[in-house]
Amino acid sequence: MSKSVRALLLLPVLALAAQPRALADNVVLRWNQEAIDAIRLSRNPPPVAALLYATYHVAIFDAVNGFERRYHGWLVDDPAPAGASTDAAVAGAAFTVLDALFSPTSNPANIRAFYERELALVPDGKAKDDGLAWGVRVAREVLDKRATSGFDKPISGKYSSTDPGQWRETPPAFRPPLLPFWGRVTPFAMTSQSQFRVPPPYAITSKQYAEELAFVNKVGPRDGAERTEYQTECTPFWSDDLGTSTPPGHWNMIAQEIARRRQLGVLDSARLFALLNMAEADVGVSCWESKYFYNTWRPETALRELDTKVNPDVVANPSFIPNMASPSFPAYPSGHSMFSAAGARALALFFGTDEIAFSITSDGLPGAVHRFERFSDAQREAGMSRIWGGIHTMTDNLQAQKAGMGIAEWVFAHELQPRVN
Repeated sequence: MSKSVRALLLLPVLALAAQPRALADNVVLRWNQEAIDAIRLSRNPPPVAALLYATYHVAIFDAVNGFERRYHGWLVDDPAPAGASTDAAVAGAAFTVLDALFSPTSNPANIRAFYERELALVPDGKAKDDGLAWGVRVAREVLDKRATSGFDKPISGKYSSTDPGQWRETPPAFRPPLLPFWGRVTPFAMTSQSQFRVPPPYAITSKQYAEELAFVNKVGPRDGAERTEYQTECTPFWSDDLGTSTPPGHWNMIAQEIARRRQLGVLDSARLFALLNMAEADVGVSCWESKYFYNTWRPETALRELDTKVNPDVVANPSFIPNMASPSFPAYPSGHSMFSAAGARALALFFGTDEIAFSITSDGLPGAVHRFERFSDAQREAGMSRIWGGIHTMTDNLQAQKAGMGIAEWVFAHELQPRVN
């Protein structure tokens, strides 16, 4: 990226950085940041990270909601003990989930140290003790409920195939299929894992499929691509690979920035993150259900192997190398597109508008900052980044975006609804 373009992109975030960010923090935002950091250390893939974020924030919400009971809880609807400390309740709920689900793959010493610092901010006494006990109780009930979801029950099976159109391992690592069982995990809000299954992709014999492959061949190769410098940067910017906050975490970062700027209170913050992350967790289930139902090959495999005997309109490219390494699971639909569409739609629904400007950084491309005028602008850029990366077709992207928005809308229509007195 040129110095002038990078300087222009940095202007909005520098303005934000000049604001007293810590003054707008609350206990939920602080614990959300701790979860993001734990996910970075854990190196969990996106569907697992999404489930962890959702379990965590549902427990926090149910604990916080017990104090005012303005909404229906996801699981626990009881009132919190009178006079108990809300901050202690958040600490109890958050730490209990972090310790149970995040610590084994993250850094338990970091999590424990953060927990102790947060508790030290709460004056000792009955309010602290009652709040802590309440948060722990709520978290344990949520953990017990999710323990039956099947997230830790892998299944065996053969998914790699040499048949035209079917997924097979891709170079350079030829990694085995990732999480083929995830489409069977019990969702948080959807009525079934297949509720938002995407429609069938274009047949590999169709003219539409040949045209989509030709577009990937034009804009998605590592070398000689017809794309701008900014489009090339978008691939690592939105890569959100292992060791980052992941695609769901990227939207947690966006939500955190907006919540901080708008100075949301504790309950509103808790509800925001619970709704956002339930949508993201159900995306992980839905997307993986569709991926392994259709089991489609990656564009790089199609460009190397598909010939005119199967599709007379296709122009093969046996030497095609994508701009980013293809993930080790079927292509259709795009996970990142679905996560991003759900994240953008969830935030627009919560704040009542899509038109909120924001700037966001990237774990995958430190120092780069992208600015958007709308949540949906970031949604579209994230989806296109996978085509510019050479690992998805346009149908992979667009059908995923439709499903992701539908899942977010379903979650908002059915979960954490206001109580009617």
